[in-house]
Amino acid sequence: MRERLGKFEVVRLLGKGAMGEVYLGRDPKLGREVALKVISTGSAFGDEAEARFEREARAAALLNHPHIVTVFEFGEDEGLHYLAMEFVPGEELESLIRARNTPKAELLELLAQICEGLAYAHEQGVIHRDIKPANILITRQGKRLRAKLMDFGVAQMGPSGLTQAGTWMGTVSYMAPEYLDTGKADATSDMFALGVILYEILSGGRKPFLGDSTSAVLNRILLHPHAPLAPEDLKDVPRSLQAVVERALAKRPEDRYPDAEALGTAIREALAESVEAPTAPAGVPGAPSEKEPTGQRLRVGKGGHGNCLSLKVALRQAREDSEILMLPGIYRESVVVDKNVSIVALGEPGEVILEGMTGPAMILRAPGARLRGLTLQTTGPDPTLLITGGSPSLETCVLRARSLCADLEGTGTSALFRDCTFLAEGPGGVRAGTGTQARLEGGHVLLFQEYGVAVEPGAQVVIQGVELGTAEGTGVKVRARGQATLDGCVVASESGGVEVEGDGRVQISHCRLMDSRYAGLLALEHSQAVLESCDLGHHTCSGAHVLAGANVVMKKCRMTGNAGFGLSIMDRGLATLEACLIQGNGGTGLLIHHGATVQARGCTFSEGKSLGVDCAEGGQGVLDGCEISGNAGAGVQVEPGGSLLLVRCTLKEGRDTGLLLLEDSQVTLEECVVHRNARGGILLAREAADPVLRGGNKIEDGFLRVDGGGNLVRVAPV
Repeated sequence: MRERLGKFEVVRLLGKGAMGEVYLGRDPKLGREVALKVISTGSAFGDEAEARFEREARAAALLNHPHIVTVFEFGEDEGLHYLAMEFVPGEELESLIRARNTPKAELLELLAQICEGLAYAHEQGVIHRDIKPANILITRQGKRLRAKLMDFGVAQMGPSGLTQAGTWMGTVSYMAPEYLDTGKADATSDMFALGVILYEILSGGRKPFLGDSTSAVLNRILLHPHAPLAPEDLKDVPRSLQAVVERALAKRPEDRYPDAEALGTAIREALAESVEAPTAPAGVPGAPSEKEPTGQRLRVGKGGHGNCLSLKVALRQAREDSEILMLPGIYRESVVVDKNVSIVALGEPGEVILEGMTGPAMILRAPGARLRGLTLQTTGPDPTLLITGGSPSLETCVLRARSLCADLEGTGTSALFRDCTFLAEGPGGVRAGTGTQARLEGGHVLLFQEYGVAVEPGAQVVIQGVELGTAEGTGVKVRARGQATLDGCVVASESGGVEVEGDGRVQISHCRLMDSRYAGLLALEHSQAVLESCDLGHHTCSGAHVLAGANVVMKKCRMTGNAGFGLSIMDRGLATLEACLIQGNGGTGLLIHHGATVQARGCTFSEGKSLGVDCAEGGQGVLDGCEISGNAGAGVQVEPGGSLLLVRCTLKEGRDTGLLLLEDSQVTLEECVVHRNARGGILLAREAADPVLRGGNKIEDGFLRVDGGGNLVRVAPV
């Protein structure tokens, strides 16, 4: 296994097939994991696999959708072709169907998500041609399952495609009759494959067209109806899904749903119905009447394709749970959404723009409004989006502002932003006002002057997989009594990564806080922060700066390459470190300042351009099982009034002294090793007290003391 492919680090093998392997990789610049698909060396499928790679890369270049696996790069490294794709931890839909442990309603919602992604692909002129459960990845985000369509290796792009007519590409059981008959695929062929998956979900894994051989399966698809669903197949789902199956598997393309979006809508509308089956056929006395539609679909746009000229008009006409489709164009109007409607942008990303000329572009007040694919922008000082109630959700939206992109107000208000982009030329991206809740999943927050996300007192914000950067402000600001959780984020903001004010709380895991003029983490008075598996590097001042009374816990974190301190703990600050790496910083690796307290277990302080650890006046700390090595200054320095306990620590290979004790300092070493330091093992100032030695320390470099003339003399420890 190679160590690198192009710019990507190769971590481990994920899987292997006939044509190649898939590895877990890492982009060292962005710090994100990727899946690396490569062609097996010497594979008999070399030419075909290379053609599929190129086809998949070309198709992916056209597609950017939350329910399609993103391909980042197609490259070649010393004769080995590779695809770098979005790494999606999870399992294939095929496994979930076979396991029968996931409720059918959840599996059907996943299929509806794939319909969204496939509809988008079709709009870009891409026909997948190999839709099947094994090409659908399922990942869990919190309690929500999310589906992503992958493997466009046999995709057709444009009317001509990349294969000759009459050539089959894909998996036989999912091929449409007209495709088997002519070898020509279009969007309706993919629709038939979705119908097969729908049947499999309902039947628990059975396929609708069965045969003992490939030719028998072909014969049944071409000439025979599908096997009927059994009554138990519809036991836990609405029976109206049977009609959805019938239409999706129609032999004639014109009898199927017009597009993948329509099929996804039909699935969701069926799921919204009652699971109870009618007790008597329609027309029989006592039988329930045919179900009336629960919503309506309105189109907004000009040129004869829309039935409303503006979004305001559509909102007045819409009933609860209606769907409003917006055709491409710039709509210069400010709207208030006070109904539970879905507003969906059609066309390419950025083609549907709602621009507020006076006031916010949109005010959301409805309990459950939903937006997807819209671009919202304002020209004045008001926030682009104002949310004043309910729990709306936004997906793949772009918010541009000269002031604030999104503002949440009112206790109890909450909002979900999924794969959204916030471009704030003014103060900030998202502000969660007092008592509100917000969740950001994926997407970007860019160009802000004061903050990317602000968490006001009493607000709670979860930020997952978001990139915040290219900005003058601080990435995330948590005000007093605010609470924030960051997971898998990249924060590269000029004024600092995360700032927590007094009594604020923040929990940060698997994040990269990089490249600011100040600090990756600034914990102000009486705040609390917990960090796990985070990188805090290349900051001008320090990786993390903890002020008076703040309490910080760091596990498996890395503070590297900072121009100043790796970690500085100020007056009455408290820090607990476990298995952390503090390396290659310009200033002291760990500064325990006046009155601060630090407990460090299993940490490494190495390769710094100054001291490894400095315990200043009134500072105190315990280092247990730590390694202090290769620093330009003393490995550990204890200043007057400082107190330090070192247990099972190693101080080695420093370019100065292993341990430097100044006057009135107190140090205890227990089972420690001090060796191979250039200037000596332990250096004592003229009036410094000897360290207390317990339990068999190994001081191989010896003891030195500064005499009255300022000379170094070797002494024996007391």
